[in-house]
Amino acid sequence: MTWRRGLRDRQEEILAEFACQGALGKAKAKAQGIMCMNNTKQMMVAWHMYNGDNNDRFPGAFHGGQAQNPVPNDPNAPWVVGWLDWGTRADNTNVLYLIDPRYSKLATYFSNAKNIFKCPADKFLHGSQRARGWTERVRSISGNIVVGEGNASSGPLDGIYLHAKKTSDLNIPGPTETWVFVDEHPDSINDAGFFSPYANEWVDMPASYHNGAGGFAFADGHSEIHKWISGTTKPPVRLVDMSRTAYRPNDPDAKWIRYRTPRKTENY
Repeated sequence: MTWRRGLRDRQEEILAEFACQGALGKAKAKAQGIMCMNNTKQMMVAWHMYNGDNNDRFPGAFHGGQAQNPVPNDPNAPWVVGWLDWGTRADNTNVLYLIDPRYSKLATYFSNAKNIFKCPADKFLHGSQRARGWTERVRSISGNIVVGEGNASSGPLDGIYLHAKKTSDLNIPGPTETWVFVDEHPDSINDAGFFSPYANEWVDMPASYHNGAGGFAFADGHSEIHKWISGTTKPPVRLVDMSRTAYRPNDPDAKWIRYRTPRKTENY
């Protein structure tokens, strides 16, 4: 019947439209992933320049109170400071903690380009933040808490990890497999130090902005987008502060990051 053919044709049109939207969405996510990798590659250029000027020592990362209450010209040389949340704390929009050399030891090397700290796919804001006229939070990227000076040892640090402070410390694994910067999940990000997975739980959670994948930058200077496998690693954004998340034994995503974090032994 004519009406049935019309209905079938309309259903096919709707399915084609959804398929087109899906393809466009994937293409947009891929483009954002490329931009994200370009940002972290710039971060790594600055990181390497800092190393060269400082006897191969790495800039540090702070967690907890030292990130929330930064001291100008701190001798431990954090790469950035500040504390992000879903409230109206000034750190959420304070770019000085990113581009002022008194607070960011990398600022001198990237000409105050604040956008390199932000993944283009991260547009998340709480309603209370939008009410203030904010358009975004200032940072999507966190640094490996055990790569560089800082206060890693005072946090929830798994005993297998090594606090690497200079290039010669990157032995297990080597520089090509040691991650330095990561896109962190919007509900997880706060300070600029990311703790790799503990023995049975995520302390911090990586982001999955790019079609279920997250961006990483490595000590040899390359960046990549890694596809997550486990659903545990891809929780939706709920605009609430995320607590630690347990994972099952032999979780492939936890193992992937644990292997690529500086360690004391080959065991991971």
